Amino acid sequence: MPIQDKSKLPGFDALRLLGSLSVLFSHSYLIALDSEASEPFQMLFKGDKNIIGLYGLFMSVTISGFLLSRALHRNSDFSRFVINRAMRLLPGFICCILFTALIIAPLCSAGGPAAYFASGHWLVYIKQSLTTLNDAHLPNIFNYTSSTSQVVNGSLWSLSIVVFYSGLLLGLWMLFPFPGLVALVLGVLGASVLINPAIFQWLPVSTYLLPYFSAGIVVWWLTQHLGMSRAIAHLCCSGIVAGFLLGFPHQAFLFFGAYLVIFLGSRPFLFDLRIARIGHLSYGIFLLGWPIQQALRHWLDLRQPLLMFAISAILTGVMAWAMYRWVERPALALRKPLLQWLSGASI
Repeated sequence: MPIQDKSKLPGFDALRLLGSLSVLFSHSYLIALDSEASEPFQMLFKGDKNIIGLYGLFMSVTISGFLLSRALHRNSDFSRFVINRAMRLLPGFICCILFTALIIAPLCSAGGPAAYFASGHWLVYIKQSLTTLNDAHLPNIFNYTSSTSQVVNGSLWSLSIVVFYSGLLLGLWMLFPFPGLVALVLGVLGASVLINPAIFQWLPVSTYLLPYFSAGIVVWWLTQHLGMSRAIAHLCCSGIVAGFLLGFPHQAFLFFGAYLVIFLGSRPFLFDLRIARIGHLSYGIFLLGWPIQQALRHWLDLRQPLLMFAISAILTGVMAWAMYRWVERPALALRKPLLQWLSGASI
């Protein structure tokens, strides 16, 4: 069955929301207990980094590869792609950095808000975070003893990576005349990283997530020519189960999970109609979850992971809604005027 050619596929909002909540869930264990060893998914499957939040991140990166390829195939205009990505990612990120530096950090500072602002460290944090699209150091906040206590926002490491991958995809799309060639090149790059993770150490960002981003692109190309098959999706489910049982969960999720994720994203979930209206909060939950959980650990000395998850999910959901309502949505509405202005200025 050919994949739906709609501007917005119905299942992806649900999948992205689940991905962000899974990250929040796993971080609840890391921040509350200083370890992910007792996280249920990790306890069930053992091995290295089998937390559910990591698979939620893999899923989100795969979706990004698929949707960005689809967007470029529909319209490969360079300016449109850059503006769309910038207005989708930057306003929420900037809001998150300012919220953390100007509200969370001073309220959690060991010396109090006055000493915090007088130190000027917050200005350095804002500058470094905005220039690197990553987390930065803020001294003397989150006053508890843990390996994570001085990590201001442990979720941001993947953002700069995905931005780099997006730029790589755009560059290859401009360079090569055929989308299939782009999918082939990125597929080979992703496979190379899987075989030898150190092969591209000279790149400015980690290639850890590149296989999953590339898998989304390859699946996009395959579905353009072969469509979607429920039978193949069932086979992919079997492959994932077998991979987990045999001790190769990451590889199984890469080779079989990518197709399954896109299959589910291309059709509504049974519960998708209920969560479609809040699926757009996934980015805000991803950005704001860690600093809010850090604040909960600092203020309440919260050491129960499930309680940490429940409280932080409510607080983060409210903040994500506010950020989307007053920051992200207005920024997204500016995309068309910016493109029109840019087109007029280039004449």
